[in-house]
Amino acid sequence: MNFIPTYLKKMHKIKQFNKYYFCFFTRNGGCSNNEFSTLNCAYNSGDLDKNVEENRKIASNHFMQNKIIIPNQNHSNKVLEVNYKNNLSLNADAIITERDDILLGILTADCAPIIILGENKFGIIHAGWKGLLNGIIENTINKLISCGEKIEKLNVFVGPHLKEYSFEVKKDFIEILKKKVDHERFINNVNERFYFNFSKLIEEKLKKHNIINLNISSENTFTNPKKFFSHRFSCVNKIKKCGRQISLVGIMIK
Repeated sequence: MNFIPTYLKKMHKIKQFNKYYFCFFTRNGGCSNNEFSTLNCAYNSGDLDKNVEENRKIASNHFMQNKIIIPNQNHSNKVLEVNYKNNLSLNADAIITERDDILLGILTADCAPIIILGENKFGIIHAGWKGLLNGIIENTINKLISCGEKIEKLNVFVGPHLKEYSFEVKKDFIEILKKKVDHERFINNVNERFYFNFSKLIEEKLKKHNIINLNISSENTFTNPKKFFSHRFSCVNKIKKCGRQISLVGIMIK
């Protein structure tokens, strides 16, 4: 089995877990400029396509792999399995596979990247608040279980995302939340300013499905603009364009 060089682990915290390796990349270490500085991996962000292509190569080269499968994300609750026939034009916000010749990836800039590792299959989720409320986590877990994975064997890692006191919301959001969950448990009222505890809802949804092997990042994308792209930070600071960081997971090549 190949081992990850120490300098790569330090730069992007590439992790090994059993036969898998994965990373929640930062915005650093790429070739893009200005608002997209430097490891922007999103084609539709306004960055030059040649820079995005090179940045994706930089990320995949850390894994000694060159093929990344990234779905067309649209804040849905749709999960697809990547086999040897349907690896292009995947419209979904979570993908799973057992293939060892590809990396699964998603792009984020405040939404939560979630990696799930089973005994045979693994997956990655793009969890924004819409997908979260509409069951993207539950659908992914159920898909893995239907494929033969055991709930007690699943290991879940949640990457950096927007944290509670950076996630201010309005009353219309709270009305949406009321229809889906016990909203008072996830909204904090501070002098009539309302904050959504995104991390808590992610955690509760995972634990409700009896996930016991769970690690949730404490890093806040909004308060670390030099480390992460943050859509909310860009909006608050009137920065017109915002890049996306990539998260990747795959099977170590033997």
